Amino acid sequence: MAGTETLSLGYKAPAGALRAPVGAFSFAQVAADSAPAAPAPVRRAPRQRRRPGQIDEQDVGNMRELVLGAYLAPQHYREDDGTYVAPYTTERLKGEFIPAEMLDERALCQADDGQVTRLPKAYVAALAKGTTRVIASETRPKKKSSIPLGPLAFQDARVAREVGQLATEQGQWLRYAYGDSKVWDDEAGIVCALWARVEPLLGKMQPKTRDRTRALVHLAVQEGKSLRNSGRLFYSGPHLAQLVGVTETNWRQHWAERWAIMADELFMLDREALRALAGRLEGYEYLLIDRGI
Repeated sequence: MAGTETLSLGYKAPAGALRAPVGAFSFAQVAADSAPAAPAPVRRAPRQRRRPGQIDEQDVGNMRELVLGAYLAPQHYREDDGTYVAPYTTERLKGEFIPAEMLDERALCQADDGQVTRLPKAYVAALAKGTTRVIASETRPKKKSSIPLGPLAFQDARVAREVGQLATEQGQWLRYAYGDSKVWDDEAGIVCALWARVEPLLGKMQPKTRDRTRALVHLAVQEGKSLRNSGRLFYSGPHLAQLVGVTETNWRQHWAERWAIMADELFMLDREALRALAGRLEGYEYLLIDRGI
């Protein structure tokens, strides 16, 4: 057959061997032009390796979770009740344990012949066995736990230490916004830092207008903290207009833009602080778990 190839098994029967009848076995004939083509090599896209110092949005979110856990997550504590002493009771003492009828018989015997009748030995043995006093000494309190620190204590300490090494305004913002810091220096410091960033962007203003605008910075910091932790806004346009002492129309025309500038600058400061923390923790293998915050 033209254009075909015959496949043989390469086996030769020895001389004198019986041959199989014609048609018992057939050889496979495969057309050369119908042979399947070799599969094309699969090309895989090269894996995008992360360059050193490259920080994405996931890293920024992880830094936020780390700061929240370092400052607000509940820590494990060890049980310590060394000041507790076992209570002293008299309900199992000998005088309280003897039945009343036996006390009456003992009194009658004393009244008749003046001698004290002894209690049965079996009863005395059972009484001693059931009324053995247990002494709890204050000098030997309950053994304390062998795990004085939580499983993430060293990680939290590392994160808090790195936050303290950031720029002043960045550390103040992270401690105030995500660490719920009650230190006035953190809150006042971030207000001053935000005003220093916003003031050059506002242009020339009258002294009275500048004072009112500066008073809004503290409100912007409080709202920025609430927005990033709970997604809620504290102040609406009419409320802010009332606090500033202007009409709602005046607020929409002149003051709303200044308020938006403060919000934008605070957002940029937040990103800069989290990115700076991610850069300091680069290469550190941290653990993220749900800590009930």
